[in-house]
Amino acid sequence: MSIVNPEFRSAAIEEISSSSGAARNIVRRRQLPLEAMPSFDEALHTAYTYWQSKRHGGLLPSRRDIDVLEISKLIKNTHLVDVHATDPKEWCFRIVGSIIPQTWEWGSGRDKLTDCPWPAYKEMLFQDYGTVKATGVAMYHELVITVDWVGYQYARVVLPLADDGRQIDTLMSCVVHRPVPDLDG
Repeated sequence: MSIVNPEFRSAAIEEISSSSGAARNIVRRRQLPLEAMPSFDEALHTAYTYWQSKRHGGLLPSRRDIDVLEISKLIKNTHLVDVHATDPKEWCFRIVGSIIPQTWEWGSGRDKLTDCPWPAYKEMLFQDYGTVKATGVAMYHELVITVDWVGYQYARVVLPLADDGRQIDTLMSCVVHRPVPDLDG
């Protein structure tokens, strides 16, 4: 995979926003084909390649297939989200990489997605994680978010895991903080 082809830059940018009192929350994201993942996002490439290497016979890898020692350099960038419940209100983080901003009081433990204090961010997580769970297909996004007036820019790849190879029960999300200037509106 190489530097992003300019044709991918025209991919649709979605925006979700909410305001309540003094808080302003905006999510701008663009879903791109996995082939559009820039070569400089080494952690994302490593995560995706590792996930692909654990697939056998066209089945999805299971959480047991993920060996922390094999991806030790990715741990800080990686989150595991338990999505086995049919009700998304029960989805929660199981492992959260240290890349989560220290100022966030949510998303650092076994927090449920539904407890996310930022409506726009919560909606985006449910949409994206729900799509990966429903389709079983890995997804790559570039995002610019503002939560409580603080901006963050990052790229991520969300990878489905399934104990039986088919029914997705866990998502592995690898995140790299980096500028996404054309999304910063």
